[in-house]
Amino acid sequence: MSKISNISLGYVMSLVLLSVAIFTSYSIVQNIIGSKRVLHRTESLVNNIQISIHDSVSVMGDFWIESRKPQPDARTLQLVKRRALASMQTLSGQLNALLNMRPALRSTSSWEEIQWVVDSSEGSVNHKLAGYLAKSNFALSSDAGVNPMLPIEAAGAYNGSIMAGYQKSAGVLREILDKKSVELKNVHKILTAAIIIVMVLLSAVVIVPLWRKLVREHERVQKAQVDLRRIAYTDRETGLPNLNGLQNQLMCSRDLEEGGTFHLLLIRITNLDELYGLIGSHQADTLVRSISRRLAGWGNEELGWCRSGEAEFCCVVRDARSKLSREWGQAFHRNLTGRLVIGGILVRPDVSIATSSMGSAAAWSDVLLWEHQSNARLASLSFEPAAGFIPEYSVSLRLALTEKNNLINQISEGINKRQFIPYYQLKVDAQTGSVSSVEVLARWKLPDGSIVSPGVFIPVAESAGLITSLTYSLFEQVANDVNSWCANGFRVGRLAINIAGEVLQHEELYNRLRVMNASLPEQCAGLEVEITENIVLGENTRDINSILENVRAMGIHVAIDDFGTGYASLQTLIDIPIDVLKIDRSFVLPMTESGSGSEVVSAMISLSKKLNKRCVVEGVETAWQWRQLAELGADELQGFYFYKPAAGAEVERFLEYTPDLKVTA
Repeated sequence: MSKISNISLGYVMSLVLLSVAIFTSYSIVQNIIGSKRVLHRTESLVNNIQISIHDSVSVMGDFWIESRKPQPDARTLQLVKRRALASMQTLSGQLNALLNMRPALRSTSSWEEIQWVVDSSEGSVNHKLAGYLAKSNFALSSDAGVNPMLPIEAAGAYNGSIMAGYQKSAGVLREILDKKSVELKNVHKILTAAIIIVMVLLSAVVIVPLWRKLVREHERVQKAQVDLRRIAYTDRETGLPNLNGLQNQLMCSRDLEEGGTFHLLLIRITNLDELYGLIGSHQADTLVRSISRRLAGWGNEELGWCRSGEAEFCCVVRDARSKLSREWGQAFHRNLTGRLVIGGILVRPDVSIATSSMGSAAAWSDVLLWEHQSNARLASLSFEPAAGFIPEYSVSLRLALTEKNNLINQISEGINKRQFIPYYQLKVDAQTGSVSSVEVLARWKLPDGSIVSPGVFIPVAESAGLITSLTYSLFEQVANDVNSWCANGFRVGRLAINIAGEVLQHEELYNRLRVMNASLPEQCAGLEVEITENIVLGENTRDINSILENVRAMGIHVAIDDFGTGYASLQTLIDIPIDVLKIDRSFVLPMTESGSGSEVVSAMISLSKKLNKRCVVEGVETAWQWRQLAELGADELQGFYFYKPAAGAEVERFLEYTPDLKVTA
């Protein structure tokens, strides 16, 4: 900041000095030029006076000669007299003009030298000239021959003191003008030198520092360009090229145009967030650098690895099929997923590998590397570490992703338009076959009236985070249907609703369940929440148990749906707060009338009894299965043999044709 202030101060001072020099030079030159102009005017008047004196003496001589003739010609005498009067009048005007130059001459520096030139006091040359004019005018106004002294005066004016005085004046004026010319030249030289000195000073004080500053700024800009290029093409943590750097290498490496098909090989660390959580964000760079070092030596001979994303690395490989064999993929995967010690913590990265075909090198200029990165990332989702097979992107993967995205948009729109409706499947008492409860199932009714199975939209809604909105959209419809059934005198037992893991942990669930449970009539035994076995086997088991305890505290039962498919341990079943075990239909299908396939189901029913849980068996499709499951001790049965899922109005018809279920007095 101080350097800039010094430069500014020097710049201002230099401008001030330059302005003073220019103003001073202008003033001095203007003064000298003005003096020369006045002196030139005075010299011109003096010279003109000398000429006019010469002319007046000549014409006065003619007048004297003509007037002295014995018999002068009146006409000629009159002409000569007129000429003499005109000459005297001109000379008188010039004398007055010379005397009027006194104020102008007084303002010049030469006034003391030339003031006598315009002096009109007695005895001066101007006074003598005025006397000569007076006498000449008197002679011209009198009769011829009156003044015999006129020729003497005329001769005196011509050869005497008057002419000599004006000649002296002219000489003095010429000398002074010559001095002024020399003085003007000297002033020009001095002022020119002064301006040059000021310009040099200006250069020394301002231009040189500014030039140095400009040079430094240019160097800084060049360094900044180098830094920006490094930032634009290099990853800060690993020092590897980034995706822009790889693209630049592809454009510059024209020696790769020897032929062959090139692939983008992509490595994606799938559990990077989990690893960051273990080692802390301050160790993130160390982790990434460790993985990048493992990649060294596993590239190809053309181009090395680049870091293409937070958890991604990639490189370009020629003829990938011949180089990236299954054995190579297995060895590469083992190398990358080996244990790492970061900050004293043992971690193990999970890695997905995939490729995307880039074609020949000739097509690189027209290909977006980022598109191949996206393609390879999509293909990496199908990587199976155990097989070691490296998947390659195909158009079908993109089409499937597009279809899924379209389906997500349609589901979201369907929720807003209330296209999702509840279907119900009645469950029966295993011993009597009478309706004991009902399960709520979701169906998607399209504008054309067709029904979409939940196996199509439920997984997509869960992956897209729409399952909560979808579930809540059914609550009001379900409550209306149940109230309608009960208003017509039917009992429905408990109302079972499937709740996904995301919905179970939603903050509004308690309030929604409380409101719905309170809105159900007395003929309904209350709500029952069905969750899958996988939900309670996750990492947040303690949180899930706490949520389920709160749900049960509201008088709502909890059921484990699809029991047996999630590999829950006996200890897990003891710890989790549940009321019902629902045996999956996959265990019922193998049961035959010969008795085979019943052992597992029998053991599961027996386990539920020992745990004091109600047992519901799904997938009952034959009368024999009904009898067999009833003998094994199942509490409730559910399946197509009894009732298929149906809309609310159809369920009411089912209940209407079951007289023993109708409420009686």
